[in-house]
Parts: sequence; structure tokens; C-alpha cells
Amino acid sequence: MSDLYTDGWRQGSVVSGELSVSHFAFVDGGERLLTQSFSRWIVCTQDCDLHNANVDFEDPLIELRPVLPEDRPMDWGIKGRYFKITDDSWIDANAPRCLVTPALLNMMASRREEVLDEKRRRYFKAWLGRRYDRPAVPEPLVPLAREIAAKCSDRRGRDVSDKVHDVLMQFNDDTSPVRVILFGVVYESDDIDEVRVWLSDVGTQIDTELGVLFDVRVATRANTPLGLVEDSYSADLSQLTWSRRKPT
Repeated sequence: MSDLYTDGWRQGSVVSGELSVSHFAFVDGGERLLTQSFSRWIVCTQDCDLHNANVDFEDPLIELRPVLPEDRPMDWGIKGRYFKITDDSWIDANAPRCLVTPALLNMMASRREEVLDEKRRRYFKAWLGRRYDRPAVPEPLVPLAREIAAKCSDRRGRDVSDKVHDVLMQFNDDTSPVRVILFGVVYESDDIDEVRVWLSDVGTQIDTELGVLFDVRVATRANTPLGLVEDSYSADLSQLTWSRRKPT
């Protein structure tokens, strides 16, 4: 008997089909079941689980997320809320999820599109990993991370920080005080020098009892290695920027 992986399904497979998802909400003073329908989906379940999912079985449940074509956002990225699938489609981390059985997904095989290319699939895996298992700052370093976020959110840096896609942090806690490296990921190469100055200023404002700035590096999104993203802690952009680039 075959499994979903053997039959061509992958994490990152896109499939068309009208499916509905529901959730409960508190509306007008009471509990209400809200339902939404979407017609295009991407498989989020890992390949190893797809390999263990028999095409005729009712478990394990397979996770799908809606692929959205309208109101394309500006702030793509592995760290962001939105992830670009193709030039005209994207997914939203806050969109409702749909769980289907392997048997139902297998019935939709004729409507399956080409899987994402390997590069996009690798980025998609990293993006999902940040949603499911977002690395937490170690407890002893939380006050320092919060200090950095607070300094970055200072109103004086608003115009500059709006040019920043993400701020990444690395810590060397083998020294006392802790050494901090800040990485700025920018949209445009023309902004690199200005953002480097801004982050350097942020670093000088850190409480030296918590940590000291050791280095500042800035690069565009295209020139920021995936390994750096995976090995760094993210100063959450919801604390660092004022969302001018996000859809309303």
C-alpha cells in the first residue's frame, strides 16, 4: 500500500480545492462559530510524516494552509509573518489552518500543482520552523534581549528602523559582560551605511551591566545567509518597527 510521499506529495506541494475551516470567536457578547473557505492550499506537514501517511488511512492528519493571491504584502521573509510562495502568491502565518486525512488529500492528487523548487522549499521549511519552534532567548539573556528591543524601538530611530527588514542578535556569554553582535537585514543596499550607524548607536545605549556591543553587521536580505538566520535570535519586528511596510 502506498504513502503520500511515494505518491509525490511533499512539504511545499500546492493543491487546488475548495475547503472550509472554522474557529470559535467571541462576537457580540457570545460565542460564535466562524467559517472561511479557500480554494488553494500548501502542504505544511513534514516529508517524514508524509512518508508515514498511508494514502488510504484516516490518520495522521495532514496540515494545509491557504495560499493567498490578493493584497500582496511587502514584508516577505523567513522571519516575517508573510512568506512568498511565487511572484503572485503568498501565505500568512496568522491564516487559519486546515487538517485533512491522507485519504482526502490523496483524492485531490489530480489538482496538485508542481511542488516548490528546492530553494523555495528550503526557505519554506525554515519559515515554518520559526513558526512552530521559534528559538527562544535563553532565560539569563532575556533582560539583555529586551533591552536591545527597547532601544531599537526608541522614536528617535523610527525613520531608520523603517528601512530594516529584521534585526538579528548573537550573544557570547562566555565573557563578562556578555558580548553582543547585531545584524541588520535591510531592504535596499543604499541603506546599509545608515542602518549600521543606527545599530551602532543602539548598541552604545545598552546597559553595560547586561552586555556590551562587540560588532555590527548589515546586509540586504539577498545577501543574508540562511545559516545566519537559523543561528541567531530575532529581535521581534513587532517590537522594533512601526509596520509602514505591512498591509493594513
